[in-house]
Amino acid sequence: AGQAGGTLPGCPASGLSCANELAKVSVELNEKYEDALNVWCDKYFDAADIVVGQGGEVVMLNMAWQCNQRVATRLISAVRANNCVYAGLSASTMVCAKSMEMTNEIQPGWIEAFACSKEYLHSQYFDENDKDGEGTRHFHLGALPLINAPIAIRPHYTPAWEKEVLRKNLIAEHEFESETGIDIDDDLIKHSNQGCEQACKLLTLISSKAAKQDNPVFIPIRNGRVIEVQISPAGPDSVSGSSVKEVFKVVH
Repeated sequence: AGQAGGTLPGCPASGLSCANELAKVSVELNEKYEDALNVWCDKYFDAADIVVGQGGEVVMLNMAWQCNQRVATRLISAVRANNCVYAGLSASTMVCAKSMEMTNEIQPGWIEAFACSKEYLHSQYFDENDKDGEGTRHFHLGALPLINAPIAIRPHYTPAWEKEVLRKNLIAEHEFESETGIDIDDDLIKHSNQGCEQACKLLTLISSKAAKQDNPVFIPIRNGRVIEVQISPAGPDSVSGSSVKEVFKVVH
């Protein structure tokens, strides 16, 4: 149900998927009521001290940001301008990442019904590398791109995820070393699936040196852990070519 061209209950009569139907309407409303949208964002983003995102169903939350890229862009701009702090819990952190694919919530048919086409991902904070389908497919791409680094989040982490997280991080390491010629300490990779600290060090290194990293670094976050992302201007000599420098740390 909800997929494009479907006949089951819940499939839009337009022939679009549920996500693209909602995105089409959302874009039209955001354009029609642009002044009202800007007034709302001025009050609740630019004038706020902190914006807090709750947990929940990550595919649905990501779809909401996909459908409302104007709102997403305003929130990101407010954070980058140091007007407010963004704090995400579980799903609200995953939608800021380059990939939100590692979750049990993505069931068969779920993405096809509730992920928008990449034509709707028009925030200025996406680049062509984000949407080229290499490393991360567009429907797994976090639709609130607050973080520029190639990060992926696995919240509520348990030992059952260790093997898959290590496999993904080895792929990221291989790409980085092949493209930059920089060797990463094997111990850093080996332990990147066991705790936030090592994975954050790995991500900070890769994001500071790689210009076009496709495969993300998966950060294993156990319940009760907090990751702080410090964002500052990168300067003209940035090796990665990014306009911002991001440092990832675990808050104890």
